[in-house]
Formats: sequence, structure tokens, C-alpha cells
Amino acid sequence: MLALAIALICLSNKLILLLEDQPLISLDLEESFRDLGIERVLTLRSKREATSWLQSHVPDLVILDLHLSDGDCRPVLGALRKQAVPVIIYSGGDLPDGWEPELFQGCDWVQKPADPDYIVELAKAKLQKQAASA
Repeated sequence: MLALAIALICLSNKLILLLEDQPLISLDLEESFRDLGIERVLTLRSKREATSWLQSHVPDLVILDLHLSDGDCRPVLGALRKQAVPVIIYSGGDLPDGWEPELFQGCDWVQKPADPDYIVELAKAKLQKQAASA
């Protein structure tokens, strides 16, 4: 019981960056994270916002839709890979043609639609694995 409490406390201070342009999807995910005790979830809806924000911030984990309102997120994913940020791809499409396969190494891929609780549990597992290896 104590180990679970410590794990939840460690997760509660993590910053999750959610790159999703569909408000209903992002609201569901934000609520599922709050239910787990993770309050620090930042949702950005465009590639432009994400690129700008990432110039001065490093999240603990990113949930990324490959295609946002202003285009594909290849440059965003590239920046995240350089920062070694864990990424969960949450997208309605397949692997885009012409994208470098190494961009996706270490990423988990969840096909839309999916249960928000499943994505949050996957995020929790990635964060715990990251904490254990630090």
C-alpha cells in the first residue's frame, strides 16, 4: 500500500503534454489523468503552439496526434526525440509515408478511437519505467 502511495505521489508532479486538436478527445484524456491524480496536463492544439512551447519546456511525457489543425507533427516528434521525451502516438492513421522510421523508435502507438483510461494507464507505465531507470 505504501509503495502505491509513493508511486502516485511521484506521478502527481509529472507534466504531460497532450497534442490533440479535437476538444472532446483532449477533455476525456485530461479527466482520466485527473482521476489518477495527475493534474499537470497541458493541451496544445497546433504544431505551431507545440514547437514554440518546446523551445523553453521539456515535458515528462507526450501524447501526440500526428496530424493537428495546422499540419503534420513531424518536426514536433523530431524535437521530442532529441530531448528523449517518452511519446505515445495517438492517431487515427497509419505510419505516414515518407517519415523516418527512427522517429517512432520507443514510441507506443494507440489507434483512435481508444479508451482514455487505457491511454492513461499506458502513460503511467511509461512514467514509472522512466522513473525506475533514472
